[in-house]
Amino acid sequence: MPEGLAVLKWDDELGPVVAAKTPKSLTKGLDPTTSMRVYGIATLGETEESQKPGFSALSFDDFKLAVYYGGLSMHLKGLPSMVFLVLRPDEDPDVYKDALPELATQIFLNAEGNKYKKLIPKFFKQIARYTLMTPEQRQASVLSDPVRRAILQTLVRDGTIQSNDLEQIIFEEVGKKIDVEMVLRPLVKMGIIATGWVEGLASEVIYLTRAIFILRKISMETVRAVKSGGLPQDTVAQFVESTRRYHRDYIARLKRDLTDTLWKDAEELAKVLLDFDAYDLIQILREGPQQTEHLPSLLDTTKARLRKQLSALEKANIVMRVNDEGGREHVLLKSDPEVVTVYPEWLIERTVELYNDEAIPSRQAVHYLEILKKSHPTYATVTVTGGE
Repeated sequence: MPEGLAVLKWDDELGPVVAAKTPKSLTKGLDPTTSMRVYGIATLGETEESQKPGFSALSFDDFKLAVYYGGLSMHLKGLPSMVFLVLRPDEDPDVYKDALPELATQIFLNAEGNKYKKLIPKFFKQIARYTLMTPEQRQASVLSDPVRRAILQTLVRDGTIQSNDLEQIIFEEVGKKIDVEMVLRPLVKMGIIATGWVEGLASEVIYLTRAIFILRKISMETVRAVKSGGLPQDTVAQFVESTRRYHRDYIARLKRDLTDTLWKDAEELAKVLLDFDAYDLIQILREGPQQTEHLPSLLDTTKARLRKQLSALEKANIVMRVNDEGGREHVLLKSDPEVVTVYPEWLIERTVELYNDEAIPSRQAVHYLEILKKSHPTYATVTVTGGE
């Protein structure tokens, strides 16, 4: 576990200044000599190109630092531009290579008005948990962020957008200008979007390469357990009827209003998947139904906390509880929230429509169609095979 977290900004007279830290007693790495040294390493060069945002790790005699620098633009504005994670000498800073940039991004997004200062203790508690996230949870974290969700909604509809137009969408969502590159970075890393310059266009272009959603699926392990006779028949009947009715209604909602249903679920289910207690319970139930009395020991939790968790998941139509004739309560997965990525085939036709309507420049349309072709699963398979 890291020893502490500190946020620094640049002062033209004093140099690097600690803007916030937790715990309050933290001093390691924050003395003027060390902080100036770290700032110097991160800010070598005087141009925005040479001072790009980035992660670095430094070792000292009795501690290590995992450092994320926000880039020259943050630096010059006098906003928080560097986040330190202070580690023990035996810790590996690279463990936080994914977690720290994401945490720092949230700090930078809340920089105006010093909103981030109240959030620092919460962020520090989250950092260790972030390193334990599964790939599914990290994908869900993208969908939990309203700004990125708004960007994805736009791209799922139109496929491609210029950076300056995207800045306007972000401004409408959060009411202020935000560094687009900082917001998009996790999406690029996950392969959900691509960016590039097109000759003749004034700003960089963003393209959707994989659509990302959270769908409610039927748990096949639960179905197998039900069919195998591993549960009392009265319990089986209650589950089958309830889950059949729920999924029939869910499919009807998708058919009636696909967009609204998908994005409302993305917001709601992302919160569930990022709740570690809820996620641990879902992971256990993905392996099959459980008796309620067995769950506290499996989850290392109290009965009271378990009841609260079950009530929340039941309200979200993720689990259901049924009693057998003997009065024993069983917990089953009613709908399994699963993050999925999909090749956006519908955007081929959509891009042609936008091109014909002159809604996007022809070069942008052609470039995106080429990207869609190269990112198609069939094309990728042929390319790999041909290279062997």
